[in-house]
Amino acid sequence: MASQFSSHCLTQLTAITSVNGFQFRALDLKQDLPTLQSWFNQEYAQFWGMQGLNLAAIENLMAATQHKFALIGEWQGKSLFMVELYDPAHDEIGHHYRVAPGDCGMHLIIAPPDGKPISGLSFKVMDAIAQLVLEKLAFNRLVVEPDQLNSKIHRLNSRVGIRYEKAIQLSTKAAFLGFCTAAERQLASNTPSSTGLVQTTSALPSTLAAPVTSPMTLSTL
Repeated sequence: MASQFSSHCLTQLTAITSVNGFQFRALDLKQDLPTLQSWFNQEYAQFWGMQGLNLAAIENLMAATQHKFALIGEWQGKSLFMVELYDPAHDEIGHHYRVAPGDCGMHLIIAPPDGKPISGLSFKVMDAIAQLVLEKLAFNRLVVEPDQLNSKIHRLNSRVGIRYEKAIQLSTKAAFLGFCTAAERQLASNTPSSTGLVQTTSALPSTLAAPVTSPMTLSTL
């Protein structure tokens, strides 16, 4: 799977159009770039490090390769999020842990609210992506490396079932390295809670504890 990451995934996705009400399609650079540019320039998108880039620069960074590709997620007929899937063995993150067959890295950005924010929508997006990666595409682990300062995403990751293993220093950020398997996702979804949320600190080793944030509607990774 590692040597043909993108082609394998996109071939599998030809028969997959919907996961839990979200429509997934391959990123269309000509069609989607202006939308992505507007998302990247939102204040909350600072963790992508792509604010102020022109369309040509974004196209160069987001173009699919053998080892990474991006999907647009649509909801109610509108583009709602972009998720980039990549092979950790061919990414900087692969220098910080022992990459195993069946690992799939993921980056996510969600559109700014259009009208009144919808509570819980960001969790549904993340859970649909986890289901896509771990069940539909049958990867063994979902791999994430969120910025340590992105406190909102830590809460969301925990709720989905992602658990952080350690703090790492990447070339562009100080990050947490996290993993999620299909079993961990299922366990998280079955964990009872009076608020319906798993506390952020449960996803972090005690030495990596991040602040618990208030409930949110949209987050980026």
